[in-house]
Amino acid sequence: MKKMMQLLLTFVAIISFSQSKEAIKFKGNILNYTENTYKSFKVIDQREDKQIGTLPFGEQKEMREVVFPTTPDNDFSAWYLKSNQTGASTEFVMVLKRLKLSTGGSDGKKTEGKLDFYAQTFAKNGDKYQFLYKKDTVFTFYDKEVSELMVKNIPSIFSVFIKKSYSLNPVGNSVSFNELGDYSNYVNNNYAALKEGQLKDGIYLDYISFFNQTPEPGSYTFELNNKGDITRAVKEENGKKTKIPAHKMFAYVENGKAHKMTFSGFLDLDKDENGFYITANRGHLFPVQMNSTYGMFGLIGGVAGAIEQGARQKKMKNGDVGKVYIDSLTGEYDFPDE
Repeated sequence: MKKMMQLLLTFVAIISFSQSKEAIKFKGNILNYTENTYKSFKVIDQREDKQIGTLPFGEQKEMREVVFPTTPDNDFSAWYLKSNQTGASTEFVMVLKRLKLSTGGSDGKKTEGKLDFYAQTFAKNGDKYQFLYKKDTVFTFYDKEVSELMVKNIPSIFSVFIKKSYSLNPVGNSVSFNELGDYSNYVNNNYAALKEGQLKDGIYLDYISFFNQTPEPGSYTFELNNKGDITRAVKEENGKKTKIPAHKMFAYVENGKAHKMTFSGFLDLDKDENGFYITANRGHLFPVQMNSTYGMFGLIGGVAGAIEQGARQKKMKNGDVGKVYIDSLTGEYDFPDE
């Protein structure tokens, strides 16, 4: 009888333990339809805190720990093989830096949730790694069942991030495994724009040429419209004119001062101890229909009702402005909270 009771208690404990877990379901696909083919998918888990989060689920607000079904490496490799054939000699590597879920305040109807996400991707040949893409941000959700919503969207966030990585060619110098842990600092320490005091005057077509301080060769002059805005840069050499439209420029530097091309035209690009930044808000940097993280990352639910586009754009531009940094690894705007 005593043994039976012990077995029963053990069984109840096992059931209770299994019910306290909420496993991520990797639905959908991470199909690689680009020409950059990979033979396999490898995850290097560099998270300092391996706990994703313990959140309230269901009407009873039962606390459950969000977990990977097995391990990140096994789960992503299996997900990759569901929709991709093996081939080529290059390995796709994702370095997982951070994945944290938390819930916050509630208005009685909806609860705030935050998904803290940080990952980098690399193409690996032999024992060397070459950078592809990076995303370091916090996604904010508001929903009655915010825990369920966040867990449901984890695969969507990874899917968009991974597919974006597929579309990019490796950039920068190849590095060893030991240099992956501090890759951002490794790159920043080698960027001329971040090391040197004076920027070189000229036209820069992308973020890599800007941070490496390699402007377009030759001397360009600017053409302006009747509002005084730059429309293009023009170079005349050996009787031949070369024109660069403003929208194709990443930035230009004049008299040592940088100006970044944005949705609202050229804005001053300043620098402090954290890097280069623009003083702006989302309304200055994105058209309103592009400003939804839900739209950009294909997230499920949580989208506010539609508002007239022009009014939304004006409202966004009238909002508070602050420092918006340029990510030196991707050239993207670095918002602390998406």
